Amino acid sequence: MRHDEATPGARRLRVAVLMGGRSPEREVSLRSGHHVIENLDPSRYDVLPVEITADGRWIPRPRPPELRTPASEGESARGPGEEGRSLVPSAPRPIDEVVGNGAVDVAFIALHGPYGEDGTVQGLLELLGIPYTGSGVLASALAMDKLRSRQVLQANGLPVPAYVAISGSQWTADRPEILRRIARDLGYPCVVKPNSVGSSIGVAVVRHEEALHGAVEEAFRYGDTVLVEEYLQGTELTCAVLEDARTGAPRPLPLVEIVPRDEFFTYAAKYEPGGSEEICPARVPSDVAQRAQELALRAHRVLGCEGVSRVDMFLVGEHLVVLEANTIPGMTPGSLLPLAARAAGIRFSDLVTALIDSALRRAQSRRRQEGV
Repeated sequence: MRHDEATPGARRLRVAVLMGGRSPEREVSLRSGHHVIENLDPSRYDVLPVEITADGRWIPRPRPPELRTPASEGESARGPGEEGRSLVPSAPRPIDEVVGNGAVDVAFIALHGPYGEDGTVQGLLELLGIPYTGSGVLASALAMDKLRSRQVLQANGLPVPAYVAISGSQWTADRPEILRRIARDLGYPCVVKPNSVGSSIGVAVVRHEEALHGAVEEAFRYGDTVLVEEYLQGTELTCAVLEDARTGAPRPLPLVEIVPRDEFFTYAAKYEPGGSEEICPARVPSDVAQRAQELALRAHRVLGCEGVSRVDMFLVGEHLVVLEANTIPGMTPGSLLPLAARAAGIRFSDLVTALIDSALRRAQSRRRQEGV
């Protein structure tokens, strides 16, 4: 899958790379966006970096040769809530002026978490008529919502962890009953996580009831629903699914095994150098790898994902359990999707080009259906 050569005389496509954003994953998004920009072929693409600030303003950035990562390699990753620095000083402009009215041909979404991965930006781009990479509004919103996506996966026969969902009002009004349910259905240790944020932000392993209160309160900082789920012990795996840019047919990439230095795959383990070891292909029997790839493919299809997804799971004994699907996987140099793509013989520059081509194919198909 090589996309090295542009058609002689062809107009370069104007690509807006959307990065930053309002979520706690802002810093990671800036790093993903920068890596994408570095690997877009200048003979094919006219690139417009667009930073979405922490307060939601859209700022078009020039593409200076010295454009640098907000967190340089070897530098400790910032924690959630610590705003990534802006790329260069510039003035905000109306959204439709930045990317609408023919200003760009396609948007490459390098946003992670709420207000980027959850269908909100996708809906905005739909209204503006701009093709964009990754899943549509419904699949983006569904996959970002751990509880709803888990319910859909369960209904379609995919194995998921045992869990208890808690709303803010339930936690306030009926805490003793919730504690009894957790002790009865899950036991300790258990895992507490926010419902709609990624990068392991707000996630805690809780070993006794006294620690549960603080962990749940911390998770509520990121939304009004919290999941408490069974503590799984085994091998952590992830499998990316990439759609063929020409046909739309999805295929699983090689399985990645994650060996965190910490107790689980924390924010620091994901983004600090040496925080974890990622092994691809995973050190599991071939039949297990095949089953994991089949589960990832099923999850991708069941949730309605498009372009690319990454499905996280655990191997517990001989059983695979699906944790969640990510519709905009990390695109930093150390992220899991680029690692799996390399193992499949796909260069990162070809990966980003394939995602753009896939977005344009879907937009063209939709225009045909609408008779445009």
